[in-house]
Amino acid sequence: MGFEFEMDARRNEPRAQEQEYSEWVTKESFANTSMNWSSGPKLLPESWPSEEALGPVHRVLQTNPALFDGFSEDQARTVFWTIAIQNAFELGGHAKEIPGFRMASYGFFDPETELDGFGVIAYVNPSLHGPAKGGFQWVTVDGQSFPVIARAAVWKLHAPSVHPSLGTSTCWANSRRPTLKNKPAIVTAKHVVGTAIPIGSAIPMTSGHGTLLDLAPEGIDAALVQISRTHWPRNPTQLSCQKFVAQWTDVNVYSPTGVISTKVTEVSSGRGTLDPSIPLRIFLANPGQSGDSGALIIDSTGKGIGLYMGEVTTPANLQEGFCQHLGQVEEAMSVDLFL
Repeated sequence: MGFEFEMDARRNEPRAQEQEYSEWVTKESFANTSMNWSSGPKLLPESWPSEEALGPVHRVLQTNPALFDGFSEDQARTVFWTIAIQNAFELGGHAKEIPGFRMASYGFFDPETELDGFGVIAYVNPSLHGPAKGGFQWVTVDGQSFPVIARAAVWKLHAPSVHPSLGTSTCWANSRRPTLKNKPAIVTAKHVVGTAIPIGSAIPMTSGHGTLLDLAPEGIDAALVQISRTHWPRNPTQLSCQKFVAQWTDVNVYSPTGVISTKVTEVSSGRGTLDPSIPLRIFLANPGQSGDSGALIIDSTGKGIGLYMGEVTTPANLQEGFCQHLGQVEEAMSVDLFL
């Protein structure tokens, strides 16, 4: 028993987005998910976590208020509590108490199959004995208690061996690396391209072939593919990315078949660090479908949130999407992103 993390790769060649985003048709929405029954940010304390609970990150937040420009109070408070809960979970050594622990995320639980709550989701290996029995574990921050639930999970990468034609391009890109500068390129999911092929390999594209320019570090699901300069847009607009991503943020997933309007439900880290040694995952209330790997995810302000990866399916039929943090791609691969 467990969850299936399925990488959504398709059988059509990737292309950079050619339509205006306002012209895309919405095909799915958050209202169609069980997460629509969640109480959302009302589940968090109305107070703000203490400086002690926030730890060293507090100084960064205090000296850089611009990091939260455009955030609502609920969004900012959610990020702050995520940081505090993450600190308590990690410093308390709670992962050592959970059999089969693989990774943790922080956010809203499924109200139908789990609990209408906010806390720690501990992804664990599946067991022949089924899900663990007993009550929730708890993490305490500033006198407030937050549940820790275990989700059995199987990670399945349905990636092609070579062809990016099985995925979707995220956006235009220019590398800042000295040897790769001024080479027009697109970003797509690394699992679509394949991780075993060498840099410089020819990549089949919609028109002719591209060249694999760069691969993101281990665990970060992104690749850079050079394209013909004739495909580069005349007046590209630079895409900026959110460093901090708040749960319950409204986002759009621009899949090849239409827009999925949904919300962020979980994040694997709330501290805002983009260090490539810890891959960042963002979870969505709505999943995509086969062929959506690499699809661009942006918030209501037009900032980049993620690069779509795949789907989470539970034995109770909870289905969510998950993606690679786009700001981490920008940082780890040293690229400028464009629309």
